[in-house]
Amino acid sequence: MNVMQIKDSLACEISKCKDVKGIAQTGDINAKLVPGQSDIDLFVLCTDIPEQREREQIYSAFAGQYSECIMNVCNGGMWGYGDILVIGGVEVMPMYFTVKEMAAYLEETLQGKHLGMTGGFYSTGRLASVETINILYEEDSVWTDMKAMVKRKPAELFHKLFQYHISRVLDEENLGRVILRKEVLFYHQVLENSLDHLLQALYALNHTYFPSRKRIEEYIKRFEYKPDHCYERLLKILELAALSTIEESVRELGCLAREVEMAGNYN
Repeated sequence: MNVMQIKDSLACEISKCKDVKGIAQTGDINAKLVPGQSDIDLFVLCTDIPEQREREQIYSAFAGQYSECIMNVCNGGMWGYGDILVIGGVEVMPMYFTVKEMAAYLEETLQGKHLGMTGGFYSTGRLASVETINILYEEDSVWTDMKAMVKRKPAELFHKLFQYHISRVLDEENLGRVILRKEVLFYHQVLENSLDHLLQALYALNHTYFPSRKRIEEYIKRFEYKPDHCYERLLKILELAALSTIEESVRELGCLAREVEMAGNYN
């Protein structure tokens, strides 16, 4: 069997656990898998998290088909309780969440209670994942209902996201220090934060959950509300920063941020 067939068989075996109510795969289910580079994330919804012994017993049925099994890679929080099975060089990671905690977190995020970053994780990324998640198994439409919840896309949430992030794009204090000291590596740190907030604001302006920086160009091309030549100007900001022309890079960052803000105020 190939990796996808083994993954499907694994999902089927996990679904037999009495506490499991739904299993879904994030990302593009048809994406080409490259050993050593690709991974497969499975979100497993449960009434209660299966104990480690029970999970190990499930995985043991596939002992001849994975090269490594790492238990408890994560132990609660944003990524649930996660294990990794390395199958054909591809990391397959079942992540277990309770239905109650997942539903509560999604609802709170839709209400605008989680606008910033927590531990390197943006809540909009979870909304984006659930919106497009591929359902492999479910009872009582548990995943279907969560997808429908996320697809509501409340306008108030995007308004809150836009206001929160656009106000944080230009860190005047640190950008002033950057220009004064002309420290390239310090600027790259400041710029990283600025671009993160700018992209969040741009996505919110277009009522789109910000998933990550993957496929940014594709998203921006589809957006209705954006500054002219937006993607090219983002690249220019980075190019100028790499060439140590810091003042010009900061100036272009400011112009782009103000144009995104004007578009938000207009719409």
